[in-house]
Amino acid sequence: MARHCLFTDIICGLAAGVAATYVMDKVSGFGYKLEDEDTRKYEEDLRHNEYPPAVLVRKLAQACSGGEPDQETKQRLATRIHWGYGIFWGGVFGALRDRAPLFGAACGLAFGCGLWLIGDEVLMPAMGLTPPSREFPWQNHARAAANHLAYGGTLGVTHGLLRKIGG
Repeated sequence: MARHCLFTDIICGLAAGVAATYVMDKVSGFGYKLEDEDTRKYEEDLRHNEYPPAVLVRKLAQACSGGEPDQETKQRLATRIHWGYGIFWGGVFGALRDRAPLFGAACGLAFGCGLWLIGDEVLMPAMGLTPPSREFPWQNHARAAANHLAYGGTLGVTHGLLRKIGG
């Protein structure tokens, strides 16, 4: 495959990151609806009913000001962090797609799987944003993997389409 302009690939990746984050959110919501109530309740209790990006907002606010933002501000900032994270990794994907030797036809799926394994399973617990991965039921891991595969698949397809449109 011919190499494209790095700048164009990054811009296409950022735009694809928007689409991929949107799709991931929809798949995630669907997965939560399918999960049995006891498993969902166990998971919520384990996280103290706090969304991991909201934990990050709380920790940053405490480190910077010693206080905690109100619930509305915390949720708004957590949503922005979530979307920013998805868009950022879309840009990284765009930059790497033709430049990393391991990327092939299923590169979006592999990228999404990598984000799940490294981000959800390792980094979030290491940063104290979630409890250790081993404490979560298998359904949580399966749902998170499916969410990230949806993200990666959407990212790969959308990035490829945007590059074709852009020439």
